[in-house]
Amino acid sequence: MKKETLKQLEIETKACKHYAERAREKAKEGKISAAIDLLDIAQTAKTCADRAHEELWKVTNGKLNDKEFKTFAEAETLNAAIQKAYQAIKAARK
Repeated sequence: MKKETLKQLEIETKACKHYAERAREKAKEGKISAAIDLLDIAQTAKTCADRAHEELWKVTNGKLNDKEFKTFAEAETLNAAIQKAYQAIKAARK
C-alpha cells in the first residue's frame, strides 16, 4: 500500500508540474484557451496528488523515510505551480 501510494504521489506531482508549466508557456504565447485547458489538467492532477499526499501520511503514520519525505515535500509546492500558471493566464488576458 505504501509503495503504491508513494508512486501515485510521484506521478500526480510530476503531472501537475508539467501541465502547469505548459499552461504558462501557452499563456505566454497568447493561446489562452489552450492554457486554461492545461491548467484544468494541472488542477485535476493536484487534486489527485493531494489525496495521495494525505494517504501517504496515514499509511506511514507520519514517519517518512528520506525518499518519501522528498516526494511528500515536493507535493506541497503544487499550489505555487498552479498559481504561477494562473497568473500567466491572467497577465495574457490583459
